[in-house]
Amino acid sequence: MKKLLALYCGLVVFMAVVAAQTPSRTASGASSTTSPQTITVTGCVTPDTMTHPSTDSPRFVLSSIEPQGGAAARSRSTVTGYTLTPAADVNLGAHLNHKVQITGTLDTATTSSQTSAQPSSPNTSSAMPALRVTSVKMVSSTCL
Repeated sequence: MKKLLALYCGLVVFMAVVAAQTPSRTASGASSTTSPQTITVTGCVTPDTMTHPSTDSPRFVLSSIEPQGGAAARSRSTVTGYTLTPAADVNLGAHLNHKVQITGTLDTATTSSQTSAQPSSPNTSSAMPALRVTSVKMVSSTCL
């Protein structure tokens, strides 16, 4: 009987050690050190009407977003636009008021500080997530 009790206690200790060695997962189930996800969105490049006077360079937003994946994606999408931060080799000014396909990564530092309020106008960046633009491809010379 003492051997059985010792075996049981040893088994409990072994299980506790194994459980302590198992890595914990984050709330989303993914590693917190993942790199930003690259996304591609289609929309219209418009000037940011909330341009700050301290910035010398013009700022742009991507409005009139066309969800990827058809009607099902259209009903799920809540993003109405993106504040655009171009890479050094990307000229968004050349695509002003053009319908474009933009590839980039979400700027999580800026996006996480945004509020959930909707913007007061389609060209204001107050509540839009920020997108770091890595490439731009013109789809149409007009936004219609």
